[in-house]
Amino acid sequence: MPFNTAGQNDALSGGIGNAITHIGVNTLVTAPPTDTSPGTGTTAAATEAAGGSYARVAVSWGAPAGGQRSNSGLLTIDVPAGTFGFLTFWTASTGNSGTQYRGWVPINGAVSGFGTVDAADLTANTVTSPAHGLVNTDRVIFLNVLGGTLPGGLVEGAAYYVVGAATDTFQVSLTSGGAAVDLATTQGELYFMKVVPETFGSPGQLTVQAGALVLDGTGV
Repeated sequence: MPFNTAGQNDALSGGIGNAITHIGVNTLVTAPPTDTSPGTGTTAAATEAAGGSYARVAVSWGAPAGGQRSNSGLLTIDVPAGTFGFLTFWTASTGNSGTQYRGWVPINGAVSGFGTVDAADLTANTVTSPAHGLVNTDRVIFLNVLGGTLPGGLVEGAAYYVVGAATDTFQVSLTSGGAAVDLATTQGELYFMKVVPETFGSPGQLTVQAGALVLDGTGV
């Protein structure tokens, strides 16, 4: 059921906005399609950062407005050496036993959108998404739309490299600049999100600016 803006704000005030108290960081490896996102299960699937001074950080949310709610202050997260692709949402400072995990968002994932794969796309191994904003070598993650099935050859939650990018279409590969993934015979719709991994050769800090994390209730 759709809610008006007041209903969306209420949901964020009394629901998920109060439940999420901490932000964590999860890894992204460099061998797609094994770059699996943390997923939507009861526990986070991807490996959380560990070692050094790393710890989840507490997050405070501003008042809901326009059906959205964002973090009210700068977040600084100490991380060990490694490559990180996801910020994760938690209800506690520790634990991943089935009650603490609430979801994830890609790091630097400002570009996202919907795409379709029809008969012509299957032949060309392309995803059609008008003015998608992706360029070759970008990393992109695919998700199902409304519980549907992704086109054959694509793994949900995996991070691929964009190749063959045009204004309204793009292909994906398992390697940067490599051959396009064969989409086989399955047409369908999908949602994509760009992720820009952060790699640290030694311990460092990830920063999240105030207002950069947005809980969006406008889709409900």
